[in-house]
Amino acid sequence: MFIYRILSVLLFPFIELYLFYRVAKKKEDKKRLKERFGYATKPRPEGDLVWLHAVSVGEANSSLILVDEILKSSPQISILFTTTTLTSAAIIAAKIPQFSGRVIHQFLPVDSFFCVKNFLNFWHPQAAIFVESEIWPNLIFEARRSGAATFLVNARMSEKSAKKWRLARMLGFKIFDQFTAIFAQTFDDKKRFEKLTDREILFFGNLKSQAQNLICDAAKLDELKSQIGSRKIFVAASTHKGEEEIVIAAHQTLKKEFPDLLTILIPRHPNRADEIKNLFAEKKFAQRSKNENIASATEIYLADTLGELGTFYSLADFSFLGGSLAEVGGHNPFEPIKLGCAVISGSHVFNFKEIYQNLVEENACVIVDSQEKLIGEVRRFLQDEKLGKALADKASNVIKNSENIAKKIVREMGLILN
Repeated sequence: MFIYRILSVLLFPFIELYLFYRVAKKKEDKKRLKERFGYATKPRPEGDLVWLHAVSVGEANSSLILVDEILKSSPQISILFTTTTLTSAAIIAAKIPQFSGRVIHQFLPVDSFFCVKNFLNFWHPQAAIFVESEIWPNLIFEARRSGAATFLVNARMSEKSAKKWRLARMLGFKIFDQFTAIFAQTFDDKKRFEKLTDREILFFGNLKSQAQNLICDAAKLDELKSQIGSRKIFVAASTHKGEEEIVIAAHQTLKKEFPDLLTILIPRHPNRADEIKNLFAEKKFAQRSKNENIASATEIYLADTLGELGTFYSLADFSFLGGSLAEVGGHNPFEPIKLGCAVISGSHVFNFKEIYQNLVEENACVIVDSQEKLIGEVRRFLQDEKLGKALADKASNVIKNSENIAKKIVREMGLILN
């Protein structure tokens, strides 16, 4: 740990330059850059403070149910919610008002020793909760040393990463021993973590199965329905680089059979919009961020905005969920399912392995592993309007079997702290 701490100080000038580079690339908020160096931009509330960190959009959304349970557990607690990406910050900013001033958002400081000390000396949390796979040694070690209880919640670990951490442990780097408790995401994750620490590894289920419903704006939904009319639609959500080409090719093939087909493309990262538009060639498209309407001639609608995914899921009977044909690991299928939207997914869903296993076992989702199979399944949904609802109903029953996970985790944390 000492060597890591020294390296984090020595490398800080390069980290600083990298952050300025990210500002230039519009991947950091220039006005809030000081937060990345550990300096607060908001006052600390009085009383007990729980710090919760979730790296990006998926983790942030699933963490909100945990936030809700923590606040219910004690009226005196406030929560400091940190994230690292601009997208997740925007999502949290939209959700914070529902917590009546008891949740503050800041960007996570870089894991350099003095930045970490600045951050912890100001906020002084009573507990620190890291969600999923966020392992920042300085932040974890110094939080524990400051007297805070430290938790790793919904923890996941690939076998490849587990091998590296086992080697680090053999060399004396026992970072997982710094956690007060670890709550595994799946039973497989539990077994991997048990080889990395002598701490008890707890398992109550995958927190992402309990993520809050995405927001659906009724007025915007009605407006979209009015513009689309009776046209058939194909929604491709949370797509990543390499998947847009597949979706566009699928659109091109299916349009021959369904001439009025409208494909709605929702990239996971809206800042890729210009890159994606270059793939459209001569196709007529409209761009949501520019307030362009869907006309009768519009073939592709590029929904490059934040916080509207719930509205589009509510619009569709089915959706292809991205990050799954590309080797990203998939995205949370329960988000569309909770809004009555059936899921077609690629086969690379290792981040949600257990959830997808449950869905597949109940024939409650569709898995494809190629462009051709995606085209075939979308064709089935377009031909049979009842198919989407039937699949979504089956999936809803799977969700009912995954309740109260957040409540169990928070209760266990309380027992540990007491």
